[in-house]
Amino acid sequence: ITAGKNTGNSGSGANTLCVPHDPDSLPSDFPTTTYSSYFAALFGAEYQFTYKNVAVDDDVPCAICKVKPATATMMVPAKLSCPQEWTLQYHGYLGAAYYSDHASDYICIDSDPEYFEGLRQVNSDGRLIYPVKAYCGSLPCPKYKQDQYLPCAVCTL
Repeated sequence: ITAGKNTGNSGSGANTLCVPHDPDSLPSDFPTTTYSSYFAALFGAEYQFTYKNVAVDDDVPCAICKVKPATATMMVPAKLSCPQEWTLQYHGYLGAAYYSDHASDYICIDSDPEYFEGLRQVNSDGRLIYPVKAYCGSLPCPKYKQDQYLPCAVCTL
């Protein structure tokens, strides 16, 4: 299950996580105290666009690649292919939080996306994922195009 911080919160973690379907529990007495009853929060992720099999508010599944004998993995933004000698695992499109919300990491969403087997199109918010557009200026145009959605590739070596 893809998870992260709520889009409207400035705190908690900034990275996107793959969490299991069957979480373990900590002891019932953990923690004994926290500062002012403060805590961080984790929410499921939702698509904020429609494409192929997915629709706005569909819950996002998560995948972890295990490749033998890979020694390195990288996500290449703005490319559909890998550098020479690297092996393409999948390609798709770049995703992240809405540009005026609190920051998140950029992730590569498979070109043939799926939805989590839970409820479809139920707006629970949480970690919201939007497709990423290029903006000219510090990105060199015309190689990049203003408002162009960006692809990505996940590669192993």
